Amino acid sequence: MMDTFRNFGQSWVAKILMILIALSFVLWGVSGYLFSGNSSSSTVAAVDGQKISDTVFQKRMKDVQARYNHVFGAATAAKMVEDKSFGLDVLNGLINNMLLGAEARRLGLRVPDTALAKKIESIPAFQEKGVFSKSHYQKLLAANGMTPAQFEGMLRASMRMEQLQVIPQAIATASNAEATRVWAWSQEYRDVSAVDIRDADFAVAAKPTSAEVAAYYHANVDQFQLPAQLQVQYVVLGPKDFVGKRLSPTNPASNVSAVAAEQSAASFNSQAENAFQAQVENFKDLLFSSPDGLAAVAKAYNLKIQESGMLTAGRVLAQGPFADARALDLAFSKAVLAGKNSTALRLANGDLLAVHLLHYTPGSTQPLSAVVRSITAKLSSAKAKKLAKNKAQALLAAARQAKDMNVLTDGGAHPLHTYLDITRRNGQGLDNAALAAAFTTPAPVDGIPSMDMVKTPSGYQILAITHVTAPSAAAINPKVAAQIRTSLEEQRSRLLSIAYLKDLREHAKVEINDAQLAQIAH
Repeated sequence: MMDTFRNFGQSWVAKILMILIALSFVLWGVSGYLFSGNSSSSTVAAVDGQKISDTVFQKRMKDVQARYNHVFGAATAAKMVEDKSFGLDVLNGLINNMLLGAEARRLGLRVPDTALAKKIESIPAFQEKGVFSKSHYQKLLAANGMTPAQFEGMLRASMRMEQLQVIPQAIATASNAEATRVWAWSQEYRDVSAVDIRDADFAVAAKPTSAEVAAYYHANVDQFQLPAQLQVQYVVLGPKDFVGKRLSPTNPASNVSAVAAEQSAASFNSQAENAFQAQVENFKDLLFSSPDGLAAVAKAYNLKIQESGMLTAGRVLAQGPFADARALDLAFSKAVLAGKNSTALRLANGDLLAVHLLHYTPGSTQPLSAVVRSITAKLSSAKAKKLAKNKAQALLAAARQAKDMNVLTDGGAHPLHTYLDITRRNGQGLDNAALAAAFTTPAPVDGIPSMDMVKTPSGYQILAITHVTAPSAAAINPKVAAQIRTSLEEQRSRLLSIAYLKDLREHAKVEINDAQLAQIAH
């Protein structure tokens, strides 16, 4: 995603679009009237009583998608919008805008006309040969669907909010000494010795007895239940089953002739939807009046009776109607298990689903003999991990007391591995967890190794830091120090700004209608 932004933002045309996107993200709906909606609109969220209507929220999402389409192309924009977090991100943006706008008004922040004009004239996208061009400015805005008044209103609000960043920026300072310490930290070399205490080394000692296995089985018998399974026949009725057909007035459940070919596709779809809705109750009645199978309803609507695969209670499928948990519950309903047709279930796409049982296998408890091996493996693994941890802790304590890393080998039982001149970017074979620990463990003092232990995928690793090589502060390039200082200040400012916004939100009454958000965002 970031590559897309970076690659796009090279031309001035792109930059004006990015300005518009940034402003629309930051400022859309700062004015209160944009959030009031109308009396018929549902509320998606509210901030201190000020509402964000579903009308405004949907308009905002469409606006964001339209600008994505304009900048990144329809294909990339579609992927961005399909992300599950898209709707919530848009809503949080609106909420943050309201909080910042209210804070700016509370503080009485203002942007003089002269400052606004100077800001606009300084934007290179609006210049020709380095000089601001009013005609060029107006043309660029018009090409992006904005008037000067709209753009200037958004920019003024943006500049007002920028004033809120003065305090974080003033506080987020970094010194040359801090920059030098960060540089020295990144340039360290360390020599490390280590021993591995593996879980597998304790497999034999960790093997449980038969009594322990049996005790675990009886104490956790619920873990060894085989869920109920069944297979059903099913039919699905939807508007698609009425496209190009009309219903006989004498028998509304039969299809007798095609609709005139000259009708438009839109009319086709509308008539099919209407015909489907008119038959919903009749479909339900047929299921009830012929409960012993789906043949009657399938014949009435010319539907294909399909068979599910094996369905397991509580496990939805990856695709098809039984990817819906409600459809799975329908298959395991009391009526279906009693051999009757199910009721009609309205699926997420609006279609109706009905099922009838083919065969059923009730749930059962697996005998101990069937699960003894899995229990043994589980108990053995857990005990081996505990034994390995206890051993590593004991060796580390003994080595620290003796101030001798050779104690870690436990008389040669655990080989000592040496890693020379490791850096934060090159662990010379140490895994990531051990490498991180190697640089958080203190440097050795008076030749005595500094030791610590870390959890690894195979068990535990005990580390001994034997030597640290740190660069001289005088070796740092002044330009590098300046870059590090700038980076530190930017990071601190960003964190302070995030904390500031978080504080505003915590002290405001923010209410989100999750059900309404889910309905609109999906």
